[in-house]
Amino acid sequence: MFHPHHRWALVAFIGGLVLGAIGVQSIRHPITSESSTISNGTSKPKESRTTVTDPPGGRNIGDRHRALVDLARKLGTSDPAAGWRHGMELKNARDRAEFMAALMESWAAKDPEAALTKANELGFGRLKTECIAAACGGWATHNPTEAAKWVESHLSGVLKTESTAAIAAAWAESSPDAAAAWAGTLPPGTTAAQAAIAKALEIWVDRDPSAASAWAVSQPEGVKRSEALLQLALQWSEQDPAGASEWIAKQASTENGGEMVDTLLNRWSADDPVAAAKWVKSLPAEDQTEANAMVLAVWGASDPASASAWVTEFPPGYTRERAIPTLAESWAGIDPQAAAAWAIALPNSPEKTTALDQTVRTWALNERVSLTAWVNSQPAGPAADHLRSTASIVLAERKPRDGATMAAAISDPSIRQDAIVDVVRQWRKTDPKAADAWLNQQAPDPATLNRLEP
Repeated sequence: MFHPHHRWALVAFIGGLVLGAIGVQSIRHPITSESSTISNGTSKPKESRTTVTDPPGGRNIGDRHRALVDLARKLGTSDPAAGWRHGMELKNARDRAEFMAALMESWAAKDPEAALTKANELGFGRLKTECIAAACGGWATHNPTEAAKWVESHLSGVLKTESTAAIAAAWAESSPDAAAAWAGTLPPGTTAAQAAIAKALEIWVDRDPSAASAWAVSQPEGVKRSEALLQLALQWSEQDPAGASEWIAKQASTENGGEMVDTLLNRWSADDPVAAAKWVKSLPAEDQTEANAMVLAVWGASDPASASAWVTEFPPGYTRERAIPTLAESWAGIDPQAAAAWAIALPNSPEKTTALDQTVRTWALNERVSLTAWVNSQPAGPAADHLRSTASIVLAERKPRDGATMAAAISDPSIRQDAIVDVVRQWRKTDPKAADAWLNQQAPDPATLNRLEP
């Protein structure tokens, strides 16, 4: 079932895990000519002294990049030793990384043992990881199963993850279904398995999304099927969110439907929030509230003015009560004063109060100084008291003295007492002596002291 509260963290985790940077970990079995044997009937090339000249600058950076990569690929086939020397002499780190990756891919397609042995000479770091992964990808262009076996037995950590992904990408170029099937045999839940299925489906979706989706759905129930479906939704949404939406809408009520809807909306809302918002209306009524919130969480961070015009048209009800605070919180992350002004201008309603609270909380966490100045500039009265009450307890989590000062400025005695009690209780968790010293300076009434008794 598509539950009303989506598991957004899981979607973000899987997308970020595969696409984000991963810290370098140790290699379980280092690549050496003594410890690793790769049987392909070739021997190490003899050292060459070929002279290599840099490609011409070209009309633009793109032309130069293409020329550099082309040179690396040619040398990987004709004279990899010369290519290695040339690549390591490049001063620009990006040029060096791209050249070496292209060189290793080309070299390993011809002689994987020599390429991987050479890559192992590099010190631990990003360049070594990229060179080994590129070599594994090059090997996989003609023998993916052997490359996969070698990676499984010789690598670990980020080296294994990125090399596995490179194999999947190379394999999928010739047989995406076979690459996906292989990825499905990897231990579920591992970063290597997630990276492999992501790469295989990225290429398969680009060529035949119907076949890719049919394969994902056909997987047996369990972790592997969930990973396949979420990666399918991620890759399809990246490439063609409108096309993905037709298929995902049919899956909305399935076990993984909620996460797939979230994945789609998270991507689509960044590129075309209006289209994403219109699509939400095609979902079952019980699913629209959380889907709208997902759109607004992304839309509000990029174009809050347009998002606010859309959300205020919602009729009274739970969807509006959920959507408006979500927008306010997202907006406050980039322009809290504008978000607060918008929230204050809303008609009196439960969602107005919640939206203002969310704005103040977000503001207090990010920019306490400007929040304090803004609150102090508000006209005295119930609205200002409410703002100070909300801000005081949030400030007290990091800057308890600031929170206490905010609470003490509340004009309404009852609200002030509640705020002071909340702040002092929070403050006592980290510095009880300072909290009690401040409290005594306020000459608290007996009722306040009684509430603060242990």
